[in-house]
Amino acid sequence: MANFTTHLTVAAIASTALATFGFVGGLFGFGTAVFCLAIGVIGGLLPDIDLETSIPAKRFFTLMSLFIATLTAILYTAYQTTGTQLVEQALMVWGGAFMVVRYGVIGLFSHLTVHRGMVHSVPYMAMCGLFAVYGAFYGFGMTAKVSWLFGGFLFIGAMVHLVLDEIYSVNVLGLKLKKSSGTAFKFFERKKSLRYVMLYIIVFALFLYAPDYQPALNGIHALVQTFATRTI
Repeated sequence: MANFTTHLTVAAIASTALATFGFVGGLFGFGTAVFCLAIGVIGGLLPDIDLETSIPAKRFFTLMSLFIATLTAILYTAYQTTGTQLVEQALMVWGGAFMVVRYGVIGLFSHLTVHRGMVHSVPYMAMCGLFAVYGAFYGFGMTAKVSWLFGGFLFIGAMVHLVLDEIYSVNVLGLKLKKSSGTAFKFFERKKSLRYVMLYIIVFALFLYAPDYQPALNGIHALVQTFATRTI
C-alpha cells in the first residue's frame, strides 16, 4: 500500500488541480475553491481513518479535526447576531466540534474498524461523501450546489486513495499481484455480504433524500462545455 506521504501528496495535487479548474471555469468562487481543496485532501486520507497506529495519520486526523472545528465556528458566527458573548459562544462551539470529531467520530471509527476492511471500499466512501453533502446542506445551510461539490471532492479524494493502494499492490517488476491486491478498491466482500447489503441500503437512502443534485450537475456540465469550446 502507498504510504501516508504519498497519499497526502497525490491527494493535494489532484484536489488542487480540480479546485483550480472549477475556479477558473467559474463553477465556484475562491473561498469555495479553498474549501473544496481542503475537503479533497481530507478525502484522500479518509480511508486510513482505521489506521491510527501511524504517527503521521494521528497528526493528520488532529489537523483535520482542527479544520472542521474552525469551519464550524466560522459558520456559527456567520449566522449569529453580534453580541457580547459571541466570541465565548464561538470558542465553545469550536471546542465542542473538535472533541466530537477527534475523539468521537474518528476515535470511534478507528476503534471499531479493521484496516483495509469495509472502510477501504467504494460504497463506504460514497456514504461518507453523502454525509458531507448532508452536513453542508442541513448543518451549515449551504446551497445544494456547494454541498454536492463538497461531497464530490471528498469522494474523489477517497477514490484517489483507493486507486493508489491498488496500484501499489501490483509488483510491476515481477508482473504479479501482491497479497494485498483487491483489498483496497472494492465494491463487495462475500464474507461480509450482509454488512455490504446494509451499506448499500444506507447509501441508497441517503441519495434518495439528499438535496437536489441538479444544480451541481448543471454547473459541471456548463464548465465542461466552456472548456471544450475553448479547446476547439
